[in-house]
Amino acid sequence: MKIAVTGAHGKVGQAVINDLLDNNYEVRAITHSHWNECPVDQVSVDITNYEQVYDALGGCQAVIHLAAIPSPRKNADTLVIHTNVIGNYNIMLAAGNQGIKHIAAASSDCAFGFTYSLNRPKPVYLPVDEQHPTRPDDCYGLSKVLSERTADAMVQRFPGISIASLRITHVINPEEYSFDSYFSQWHDNPEAGPWNLWSYIDARDAARAFRLAIETNLNGHEIFCIAAPNTRCSIPSAALIEKYFPTARLKKMFTDHESLEDSSKAERILGFKAIHRWDI
Repeated sequence: MKIAVTGAHGKVGQAVINDLLDNNYEVRAITHSHWNECPVDQVSVDITNYEQVYDALGGCQAVIHLAAIPSPRKNADTLVIHTNVIGNYNIMLAAGNQGIKHIAAASSDCAFGFTYSLNRPKPVYLPVDEQHPTRPDDCYGLSKVLSERTADAMVQRFPGISIASLRITHVINPEEYSFDSYFSQWHDNPEAGPWNLWSYIDARDAARAFRLAIETNLNGHEIFCIAAPNTRCSIPSAALIEKYFPTARLKKMFTDHESLEDSSKAERILGFKAIHRWDI
């Protein structure tokens, strides 16, 4: 199987390519600008250009779509919406028109609205899962919600297509665990974490989740939360909830440093469970 990976030069993209190669897949890297050290076949495209996207996907049997403007910081709202929403639409439409049956797309826990919203909502319940309300008022979180809705439309338009939207949380590369500044910023400072519920995911685990998503035959479109099983904060989860989210309804008892994002659906359907942990 040949798999196209958009956003291949990014943090998650490089981890995805390594994981796919380790599992004997043929890979085509789709990048915005040329990646000199790219280890696989590479095509550079503007994902907002449908014709370029369509041509780039030729000969592929699956797509892992990661390309996007990754935050609203230093980018105009309209540019983020245009790039992320139109780019996602083009990828899914081109894949459907090419007869590609498996798509795994990078959504984000920013879809909940906790991260970048100007008027940030609070969690209704904890841990949050795929059924939790999505209420972003920022361009990035909204672009992810709109991209998930696009996936709903595409599985209706192209019967038999399988689309997984992975709401990945903050991604950490293996070498970042040892950064003193990184560790001190988050480990003992709870104020640095409410914006995404102190969650994280190792890049290697994120990559494996995307591979499992294209290896699984889904019944249409499914959304999955993807997070490590623990938080990145030294303070126990129950104490964090009591201080920062006292009105949230608890769906379980928190007794340690359990994640406030529930990835059990991904474990149940995809067979995914994070194995790389930032032990605290």
